[in-house]
Amino acid sequence: MARSRSEPTTRVSPLALALLTVGVATSIAAEPDTATTLAFSRHSQPIARLSLAELEQLTPRQAIEVHEPYEDGPARFAALSLERVLDAVYTPSWRSEEELLFSCLDGYQPTVPVARALTHRAWLALDRLDRPGFSIRKRESGAIREIELAPFYLIWQNLEDAKIRQEADYGWPYQLVGVDLIRRRDRFPRMTPPPGASDEVLAGFAAFRIHCSKCHPLNGEGGRIGPELNHAASPALHRDPAWLRDWIEDPSRILPNARMPALNPKLPDRARTVDEILAYLRAMANASNAPEPH
Repeated sequence: MARSRSEPTTRVSPLALALLTVGVATSIAAEPDTATTLAFSRHSQPIARLSLAELEQLTPRQAIEVHEPYEDGPARFAALSLERVLDAVYTPSWRSEEELLFSCLDGYQPTVPVARALTHRAWLALDRLDRPGFSIRKRESGAIREIELAPFYLIWQNLEDAKIRQEADYGWPYQLVGVDLIRRRDRFPRMTPPPGASDEVLAGFAAFRIHCSKCHPLNGEGGRIGPELNHAASPALHRDPAWLRDWIEDPSRILPNARMPALNPKLPDRARTVDEILAYLRAMANASNAPEPH
């Protein structure tokens, strides 16, 4: 259920302070296996790297039931409150930041506005409780695959939260290994539209960040799963517009075993969102002052 901002702010406990001043320093120095820890940064500067045991000293695990978006059905997880973890690691000052950037083992890098984490309940899942194995069954490339979620899986308490349910798998990264507090323009200067961009292009930039940049880089910035979408060859200039629209809406229409998923079918004004993404891609490809790649 969505929370109001009138709920009390979580304070950093003496235990958390002790852990973060002593235990965290030790864990950073020891440089443990990244596959079993979660790294925290602020504006790309490392803050801490915590093991599961250290995270559980910050807040107890709880049993959380959700509507699992990849499986499109109920699921139960053992999880830690993301809000309490962030309060302990960053102090409550994280609440005034712009966005959370999540990094995964496979190069997937979604971002979520801090405001979303303040108005909806998010959790760091550690294990699955309703069946053996910490995994989900996900349709990918035309087949159902068993996907391992470890070390961490970001989930949202969405059973009574219509907005989060409607957004499907947006903000549900698995194999999570890193969290960074970022400012959009600092982190993605080469992805930002040129000065004077239209409202449609700006809306497309916002939609691209949510739906596309978690997998695709643009001018070298974004995820690392899909191909680059601007530098060298922009699909907005080299693909037929009707083909590109079909590909964004549902790649399986063109390539039945495409790994790229369809744009969220439950998205309101879905056709307009596709128009806005295309307008953004065209603006970035045509801008004479387009950002230079890395």
